[in-house]
Amino acid sequence: MKDPTPAPDLWLLETLRDLRATLERIEVEEAACLGAIHPRHRASARNLLHVIAFHRHAHPGLPKALRQRGLCPLTDGDAHLLASLEAVISALEALEGLGPPGLAGPEVLEQRCDRLFGALAAAGGAGLMVTLPAEAAERPALVAELLAAGMTIARIDCAHDDPVVWGRMVEALRAARVASGRPCVIAMDLAGPQLRTGQLAPQPAVIRARPRRDRMGRPTQPVRILVVPPGALPRPQDTDAVLLPARLSKAKWLKRGNRLQGRDASGRRRTLQVVRRGPDGVLMLQADKTCHFTSGLVFRQRHGKARLRVGPLAPVSGERLLRPGDAIRLTPEPDQGAGTLPCTLPEVFSDLRRGERVFFDDGRIGAVVRRVSDRGVRLKVTTARARGSRLRSDKGIRFPDSDLRTPALTARDIEDLAFVTGHADMISTSFVHRESDIQTLRQCLEDRGRGDLAVMLRIETRQAFLNLPGLLLAAMAHGAPVGVMIARSDLAIECGWESLAAIQEEILRICAAAHVPCLWATVTVLEGIGARTTADPSQPPLTCLAFRSHCEGGDPLS
Repeated sequence: MKDPTPAPDLWLLETLRDLRATLERIEVEEAACLGAIHPRHRASARNLLHVIAFHRHAHPGLPKALRQRGLCPLTDGDAHLLASLEAVISALEALEGLGPPGLAGPEVLEQRCDRLFGALAAAGGAGLMVTLPAEAAERPALVAELLAAGMTIARIDCAHDDPVVWGRMVEALRAARVASGRPCVIAMDLAGPQLRTGQLAPQPAVIRARPRRDRMGRPTQPVRILVVPPGALPRPQDTDAVLLPARLSKAKWLKRGNRLQGRDASGRRRTLQVVRRGPDGVLMLQADKTCHFTSGLVFRQRHGKARLRVGPLAPVSGERLLRPGDAIRLTPEPDQGAGTLPCTLPEVFSDLRRGERVFFDDGRIGAVVRRVSDRGVRLKVTTARARGSRLRSDKGIRFPDSDLRTPALTARDIEDLAFVTGHADMISTSFVHRESDIQTLRQCLEDRGRGDLAVMLRIETRQAFLNLPGLLLAAMAHGAPVGVMIARSDLAIECGWESLAAIQEEILRICAAAHVPCLWATVTVLEGIGARTTADPSQPPLTCLAFRSHCEGGDPLS
């Protein structure tokens, strides 16, 4: 196509008319697709097809040519493209009047935000989505505090806990809404397929006691070690010490300043000095060097009869130490030893191809597929620390280049829908890749009499991003509210941090064209609200998503 920048107005007018014909032609070509869209969403689906066709055929120099003539460059009109194009054509034809009325994109989007989020209308289009921890089920006051702090959407992650705990959370939220008079939407996330490393063979636990050091690596303060015999309890003021379960024999011989000597788990000789001995048998020691303790280690009193034996320590999850260039084989569970790595979802193996990338543990370790066989998938590690990166059980696995056919809705998700459809105002589906995933979910909702339930599509994989227009068209085949959440950290792992900004803008543009509310979320750890007394690593952190729904366009991506 010739560059339209230096062309006369007549040639530019023909170019715009050709583009208008292209938009009309795609409606004919995709008539079957449009016919399957729910009437409430059909105009938006038609506009989305217009945007796809326009950016596929428009010359990159067209905006500049239009600006030189004082006309709209059509770069910010994705929400009402045909109307904007008609207006430009009319202005260029007669320099008077406007084209036929089209979609009022911002107004349509605002109406759909109100339908999807409900509570956001009173908040000026902005709100807080808070992921409730399991503690919210036991402490209703925590939910009341969150509601008072501005929570407008309470998110329950169905990957954690069970319907009993979820039910308590819902009851606490409903009571808090009645007491405060504040609106709050309940959103429930289906867990989706869990593609993670399987359980590795457990290994002996190691307790490390390390002295404080300055920036030069020199010890500045001995490490305090609190020896706790069976049945004894540490004092609250000793929380800064390393707890060491152990049995003491002939402890009456020990006095302040006495020394216990032995070899730690590394085989190095270590000396432990007595700081104090309590009446309940609790012993406070200190060491000037780093010590590693495992079950059964023995330390004896120097010039005395006392002896300390480290008690039994519960085994911990196994791990693999991976270095660049290492070969490892992904296998079905269970663990088959060194050189292998169990996977919780071996059904994906048949979808993998040689040369495709694999990421572990939020992208900390990268690999590439070398061979797929009946025994598993042979990988070569490409990204890891030179000294080795440790990979443990239950860490995420990602295949950004692979066309995975695993359904987004699992048997557990379908079972959880019995609770979700009875309590949620909005449902979020994870790992959605293709149109069939949405159709299956919608059918399940209709079978349970909740075809009106709002659905939020989490875009968290490269595959979902590339298929976003198709996913939106499939979602708009139903009349229920639909929205999109940009899972930025997940997309950054799969697509690269350097591409994240452009990907976000492209998702926002596509959603604006379809008049679909889009959550562009920022994750924040909430401090000072319902602080926990104990840390449970199995539970998600108390986080919130501070968001606004967007309908702004941007320049086309190069």
